[in-house]
Amino acid sequence: MRSLDHLPAIVREADEVEAGLKELGLSREIVRQIAYAAAGARAEALPVDPSSAPGMLSYIFGVRHIRLLLQPLGWRMSRVGNVESTISDELGIQICFQNVDVACGPFDPEAISGKGAASRQLVRDGNLELFPLDPGSRVAPIGAAPTVWVICVSADDHSVRAEVSCPKSFEGNQFEGFVRRLCVVDDTFEPQADHAQDNDEGLDFDVAE
Repeated sequence: MRSLDHLPAIVREADEVEAGLKELGLSREIVRQIAYAAAGARAEALPVDPSSAPGMLSYIFGVRHIRLLLQPLGWRMSRVGNVESTISDELGIQICFQNVDVACGPFDPEAISGKGAASRQLVRDGNLELFPLDPGSRVAPIGAAPTVWVICVSADDHSVRAEVSCPKSFEGNQFEGFVRRLCVVDDTFEPQADHAQDNDEGLDFDVAE
């Protein structure tokens, strides 16, 4: 991964997002599929389920689809420190999934669930390798810790948003800023009117006497 210090922190322009994703071995369509899989799983939770069900289902399906889509491309699973990630050894990148409050917003997204010591260590180790690579190199040095990028997804009844972001090293249980944020999916939906009543108008029914 090349140095990010000269690049804008938040990227929204479509061509720049595409270029940034390409360097990570990703594409807009891959991220969209992951985001919608996670959002769809969240929507499957019922009111009678445990209160953690929406977030847990979203996380499970997010991680699942990252791996289903990336493993055929040569990526591998990792569970180091009980942190679920998916790694490209060639690119020196590892991808994690995270439910956040609001993705692609003007402010940095906040993780819904707090991060632990293992997550902090992964980010810290990966950040050490952000800058030393030779210009133009896309292959990590032997023994280098993969740089952590997080697919951050937020979803509700009216929107699905996803960004691919590289967190800075942090000390507490919450991200403390990002080196770079690629805003990939920012879809909003208008409430759908129920036309069932309208469709019934004009229909004739036989009434039993």
